[in-house]
Amino acid sequence: MERFKGNLASYGLSLLMPAFVDASGLEGTLKVERGAVRRQFFLRDGHLVGESSTEPREHLGQVLARMRILDAPRAAQAFEAAETAGVPFGTFVVERGLVERAQLLEAMEHKAREALFDSYGWQSGEVEFVPGLPAQGRAVELPRMALRELHRDAMTRQREWKVFWTLFAGPGTTFGVCREFALEAASAAEEHLMCMAEQGVTLGALLAASPEGPVHGARWVLRLYRRGALLPRQTQGPRQDEAAALAALLEQARRRVEAGQYEEAVAVAAQALERAPIPEAHALYREAEVRLMVALADEVLALDGRLLFEPLPRPTPPSLTADDLYLYSKLRGSRSVREVLRNTAMGELAAYRALRRLMAAGVVRLRPEQEEGAAQGRTKTDPYGVPIVVLG
Repeated sequence: MERFKGNLASYGLSLLMPAFVDASGLEGTLKVERGAVRRQFFLRDGHLVGESSTEPREHLGQVLARMRILDAPRAAQAFEAAETAGVPFGTFVVERGLVERAQLLEAMEHKAREALFDSYGWQSGEVEFVPGLPAQGRAVELPRMALRELHRDAMTRQREWKVFWTLFAGPGTTFGVCREFALEAASAAEEHLMCMAEQGVTLGALLAASPEGPVHGARWVLRLYRRGALLPRQTQGPRQDEAAALAALLEQARRRVEAGQYEEAVAVAAQALERAPIPEAHALYREAEVRLMVALADEVLALDGRLLFEPLPRPTPPSLTADDLYLYSKLRGSRSVREVLRNTAMGELAAYRALRRLMAAGVVRLRPEQEEGAAQGRTKTDPYGVPIVVLG
């Protein structure tokens, strides 16, 4: 492919990427730039093999801190030491034993995925493709990531944003807060969002305040909206031509709840709420969500201390999504499976499904029953899946 340069308004990544997916023998750098942010994606033979960004939030040290692989103060100290030594930051933290190589690779993959997905949403700025790749030097190389799966997940993320902005008028939207409709055990992220909304903070500021990035903030906002805990001000009700369709969706959600089909009821109620805030739809969503969480509680609780984590195969199985891989990284260092599922922005049900996909792919498995006795006294699982046994 020859060198080209254009405007993202005409050549968005959703249009360009399929050409790179199927271009065998292609090797080059895809550059996107908007304002002060410049990103580079290094491509080879239908794979992403490297990424760099000038966005401060996307610095590898920040990513390691957000993923709780390396605490923020030590990450900052390591960055300064690496700069002084003239060694790439990733190489430095691995060579000094601050981060395991496998965990560094997971963070690098997450960083590259999120930067690429965010670039799909850019509708202004410049895009350029330059044949050839820069020398890696001593930098830790990013594992090859198939562009086909990345494009699939990016398009899914785009559809997610489309639904979100259909619901809310724009970044200037403010919310009314109905705390009585939040779950009793609201997460720290949910509590923070509700406090900000009560102070009149706009939607754009709510998204910007999310420590894990705008998409995670949007998911928290959407969950609180579906429960009826956050309601956009000056919103329009359903159009008259949608009344019949909405009535059918509400009736279907009611039947699903009565039949104990809570997972299906959650999906149908959420579909109705994509059209407008409807009190009955909010109530059905809350009821189905709570009953579903109660139904799953015992099964999820039984997983604590029993999960074993295999190293991620390279390349990762195409059946796993970006959210699955992110959940994997969060589960590995956790004491409680339930707490991880409850505190992920994707929602407990979506996280439970992701865990099941990880288990089906063989990267997460249950400890065999014959080993249960040997694990008595274990208080937690360390970040690498090795049980820590407390004696005495």
